[in-house]
Amino acid sequence: MATWLAWTAPWGAPITLLGDSPEQVAAAQRELARIGIDRPAAAATGTPEQWTGEDAARLGELTVATFTDLAAARAGRTVRDLPAPDVVLDVRMTGEWRSGHLEGATHIPLPELPARLAEVPDGTVWVHCGSGYRAAAAGSLLARAGRTVVHIDDAYADAGDAGLTIATSAEGNS
Repeated sequence: MATWLAWTAPWGAPITLLGDSPEQVAAAQRELARIGIDRPAAAATGTPEQWTGEDAARLGELTVATFTDLAAARAGRTVRDLPAPDVVLDVRMTGEWRSGHLEGATHIPLPELPARLAEVPDGTVWVHCGSGYRAAAAGSLLARAGRTVVHIDDAYADAGDAGLTIATSAEGNS
């Protein structure tokens, strides 16, 4: 968590830690101290519903899919009312991208995404990484910027088995 936060949040930005328990918040604070963020601006424990005063309209959520869903959507099949993938965004690091990536994907590593949001092509963005963790962070950044996002919460190692074409580093958009 601390590594990705350090790469995506502007230095000096106020950080609020939210967790299920005081222990979870304390563990996150220890991680942040290791990267030079000694004190969060605020911290709270509980649930998202509690933090919004039980106002469900203030909560957002990302649509979630798998690589199998992406393969079906790319083939023109409707999957659980998921929007069509206008853009497939790969937020893995450059070394991961070079070792293979989804054919036709756009590549912007997660640490670069906050400064490069305008480079993400128009349309619905299906975002993935190696396991779903970085894609969730990227999806949140994109949604906050007003984009329609589908978070692929799946292991990239399974993308080929799902029927997607894996390209080499010379192909695709980087």
